[in-house]
Amino acid sequence: MRRKSYLVVFLIALAMAACSLATAGVQRGHPRPAKRGVVVFVGGYFYDPFFGPYPWWPRVGWPHPYYPLFDEPAELRLQVTPKDAAVYVDGYYAGVVDDFDGIFQRLRLPPGPHELTFFLQGFRTAHQRLYLAPNSDSKVRLTLERLAPGEMSAPPPVAAPVPPPPPGTARSPRTPPRLPVPPPAIATPPAAEFGSVSIRVQPADADVTIDGERWTGSEGDRLVVQLAEGTHRVEIQKPGFRRFSTEIQVRRGETTPLNVSLSPEGPPR
Repeated sequence: MRRKSYLVVFLIALAMAACSLATAGVQRGHPRPAKRGVVVFVGGYFYDPFFGPYPWWPRVGWPHPYYPLFDEPAELRLQVTPKDAAVYVDGYYAGVVDDFDGIFQRLRLPPGPHELTFFLQGFRTAHQRLYLAPNSDSKVRLTLERLAPGEMSAPPPVAAPVPPPPPGTARSPRTPPRLPVPPPAIATPPAAEFGSVSIRVQPADADVTIDGERWTGSEGDRLVVQLAEGTHRVEIQKPGFRRFSTEIQVRRGETTPLNVSLSPEGPPR
């Protein structure tokens, strides 16, 4: 009986010593066991920490010495406008702002330095450099600047592609639907900058030329042409008749009448 008591005391002491060593190991910085259900964004993919850090290529392949990688991720809440702006982390596409702006929505990243890029066509591309501490929870507040007409958004940085992870260990970022690009608008002068000329010619089948361009009437013997404000040269001719040429002044919003009756050519002398 006494031997059994000694054995029980020995086992309890051994268990307490093991717990003490484990606690000391955690306090010295050893990584805690990973928890499933909390994904971390690394190298263009969202990883399940259950599969451990560096799941498919060696530690030397990373640009920064993260340690631990998945056990103590940093969290970012993006309060960026517009919400459909694309989010890039270290040159890898992570999703849109709307994926990471809610109360329970976070962009989880390994601790260490990162560069965030926010891109949306029609707005000035924004960059932010951050250093994230382990287990930190931070907010990024930003409003993208709308570009002036004719300006183009700078493209986001794109990192070199990495090998795809094993099936089932990660998922790709959500891709927003692509909207059709509207055709460029053709600039036309306002209607107020135009006037018109109404030309009536006898005989009606005579050739009418305005600023070197030939025009044909479509309303009987009257030809109405819309012209820019200013001075224009009108020439009218027909075989067997004397050629007519003149300059007219067109005013914006007004119609200038021109009535011409060609004279027959006289007999040769």
